[in-house]
Amino acid sequence: MTTSIETTDVGGATLTELLLLRQGTEYFALALTAAMEAMELPSLTPIPGAPASLLGMLTDRGAGIPVFAASRILEVEGHGAGDEVLVIVRDGQRQVGLVVDEVEDVIMADLTTMQQPMDSMRGGGVVRGVVRSENRLVAVLDARTIVRIGARALPELA
Repeated sequence: MTTSIETTDVGGATLTELLLLRQGTEYFALALTAAMEAMELPSLTPIPGAPASLLGMLTDRGAGIPVFAASRILEVEGHGAGDEVLVIVRDGQRQVGLVVDEVEDVIMADLTTMQQPMDSMRGGGVVRGVVRSENRLVAVLDARTIVRIGARALPELA
C-alpha cells in the first residue's frame, strides 16, 4: 500500500498540500500525507558500520526507524546549526526519518504544472519534479524513494 496524495480542487486547479522543507539554501517539499510528524531532533542510537547517510535509529512506539541526513540523500549541504528537524516520512507501513535544517510551512501546489528536475537535481530519483511557490522553486520529493533508500541501507528492517 502506498501513501495517497491529498488534493483539493480550487478554481479549476488541483492543489496538493506539501510540507515545505529547507536544506541549506534549497527548498524541498513532501506530500503532507507522507510526512507523519516533524519534531526536534532527539537522541539517536548509532549503528556501527552504517552508511554515512544513516545518522542512527529512533525507537518510536517499539518500532525502529532509521534516520538519515537529508544533506547526504539530497546531495545539498546544510547549515547544521544544531537545531535541525526530524521529519518522519512514510510509504505504506514503512517509515524513515529525514533530518533537515528547517520545516518552513505547509504550501499548496498544482502538481500538474510540475516541471521535470534538472539532471543535477534528480538525486537518485528522490526528486519527482519542481514547482513554483511564491518566488522560489521547490523540489518535490518522492516519499517512496526515500523509504526505499532506508530499506537498502538496512535490509533487515525492510
